[in-house]
Amino acid sequence: MKISWGLTLVVAATLTSGAHAAVSLTTGDKDGNTRYRMDNGRVSLVVDPSKGGVVVSYKDKLGGDVELIPDQSPHGLGIDHFQSQYWPGEMLGAKYEVVDQKNDPKECVLALRYLATGRWMGHEDEKLKDLLLKKTYTLRSDSPALECRIRITAPKKDSKLFAFWQQNIFFPGGQYDRTTDKSFRPSTRGVRVKAGENWGHTGDEAFLRDCSAGWMAQLDTQRKTGLAVLSDYNEIDALYVCVSASSLEPMYRLTYLPAGQSVEYPIYFVPVIGLDNVVSATMDYIAGYSMKTDGKGTGEIAMSATRSVNAPAALSMKVNLMNVQNPTQVVSVGTAAFDTLSDRVQTKELSFKVAGEDPLVVKVEAELEPPTAVMVAGAFEEYFNGAYKWGENIQTDMVTPVYRGERPKQKLSLHKPDPLKLKAVPGVQMWYAEGFLDDCFGVATPAHMSHMYRDGNNKDRHDRVFTNYSGNWLTRLSSFPYDYDQLLSYDMMILGGVKNEALGNIGQEMLCDYLNAGGGIIMLGGPMAYGASRLQGTPLAEMLPVTLSSTPFDLEKLANATVRPIAEGAPFLEDLDWSVAPRALYIHKVEAKPWGKTVLEADGHPFLVIGEVGPNKARVACITGAPMGTFDKKAVPFWEWSDWKYLLRQLNWWVMKEDDRYKPDLW
Repeated sequence: MKISWGLTLVVAATLTSGAHAAVSLTTGDKDGNTRYRMDNGRVSLVVDPSKGGVVVSYKDKLGGDVELIPDQSPHGLGIDHFQSQYWPGEMLGAKYEVVDQKNDPKECVLALRYLATGRWMGHEDEKLKDLLLKKTYTLRSDSPALECRIRITAPKKDSKLFAFWQQNIFFPGGQYDRTTDKSFRPSTRGVRVKAGENWGHTGDEAFLRDCSAGWMAQLDTQRKTGLAVLSDYNEIDALYVCVSASSLEPMYRLTYLPAGQSVEYPIYFVPVIGLDNVVSATMDYIAGYSMKTDGKGTGEIAMSATRSVNAPAALSMKVNLMNVQNPTQVVSVGTAAFDTLSDRVQTKELSFKVAGEDPLVVKVEAELEPPTAVMVAGAFEEYFNGAYKWGENIQTDMVTPVYRGERPKQKLSLHKPDPLKLKAVPGVQMWYAEGFLDDCFGVATPAHMSHMYRDGNNKDRHDRVFTNYSGNWLTRLSSFPYDYDQLLSYDMMILGGVKNEALGNIGQEMLCDYLNAGGGIIMLGGPMAYGASRLQGTPLAEMLPVTLSSTPFDLEKLANATVRPIAEGAPFLEDLDWSVAPRALYIHKVEAKPWGKTVLEADGHPFLVIGEVGPNKARVACITGAPMGTFDKKAVPFWEWSDWKYLLRQLNWWVMKEDDRYKPDLW
């Protein structure tokens, strides 16, 4: 189908890189639909509003001026999705409305919008309905990058909950090659490189959740051409690659939006030439490297860099090598200094000695002149396998990495209701996260008993979720109430063996918000709780009435210790049969904080500690005993004690501030 292009809006511009000549926005027609071409002399692209506002054509003139996007669906850049809708979702192929066009001497802009219906495959999602998505493409005269800014706004009267996701499907060399087309994604285990075949021991790793930055790249490693996609790391949940579809797909975290509020996702598409790998990509530079050693600590490393969205006047990379087997052995290799970055790659070579046997970790500290970037990473690292026997970053169990660095903490900016206030919802609303061995506590029966004498309204709700311990470096919850409307409707929450990474920074902050609003939490003991949870030092740990151990191995074995009350005036301890002498064999080593009150102990150790915290006096209870161990025949484990369910029921009442419930005639 021939397309005629007319109505040209052109502004000449002089570029420092010498690669661009003009910025222009023109319109054309195909099958009765208006398309928009954007061109700045380096890249030329076409946006089709009738097909989801997708970039349906993209060419890089310095990369051979070949078409990277085949003329067939669903290929293209900027394919919008909501993760709660099965692919392809309502927005793929939907008609977007053009709401703004702009040209001035420095940039051309095309803005489109789409009002979500929430309807897909016979289902209507109220949390997506009436979300307004605005997509703004900007191409500047002094940059090869295409900016795609997604702004999502909730309607004025309703809050919304969604997770945005964008597909970018293209062939980096113009034609798909399963061997030479490779994706590059940063992780705590080094840059993960995947092609359409030869995935290695770790498989295709489609969902990369231990990402260490927000960029992705896909290159034709033979032609040394392709694209890098830059996203805000703070908003990323996972970096997804579908190798069979040749796609790069940033997947953003689940987001709650109060009525009338908005969130933005800036995304940049940067053309790459002259590199056959990418180890770091920022707003200012895109870097690659090559390295060779004799396997015993002597070798050479070459650092390469090209401009990105910006073109800094100078870039320096201070390079160090760390020995994986002996992390204290760090060798300074030197500094790679680059002049003004341009579209062409610059390469600097360095040599080193006495770095130790492979594998090694390349640690780079980058400095810019001037420091201009918004999403710049001042440091990055890469795992170098070299002569290491398994051929990649993995140990003999084929699961555990040889090296895993520390993941940079994401800076959160959550959208919250103002003020934070618990919602009055009929019935008893409970949320329970169950971990390893937590089923022994038997929380279901006490939960039911906690409201069995209320007026019958059949509106009680118990949400039970589970902790998935996947391998030894990734733990997830089956679900979490990321919707503040849902979170603030709970009367109480129970945390079993839930680890730090399962909650994540977002979950932890939301639980703190829940407590600040006056909600109640019970924390259970067990092999994955307290010290093993690695919550020590977090804001959530600050709101517990006990001090957590800094070591994950905080369970102490007791000698069939008796659990007994030591506090007076605790109504939830009354009318319980303590003559049975319930026993505990394992207990977490914790200390009660000054504002915490120990009401039960076992062999001198706090067993149940309670306290009130926050501006609304949230009630928190910590059970530090673990339901595990082999007891003497006549001993009664505390969780098998006949009155255990009554203790938990009354503790539930205390946490929910239902102090009028302690009535013997109801027991």
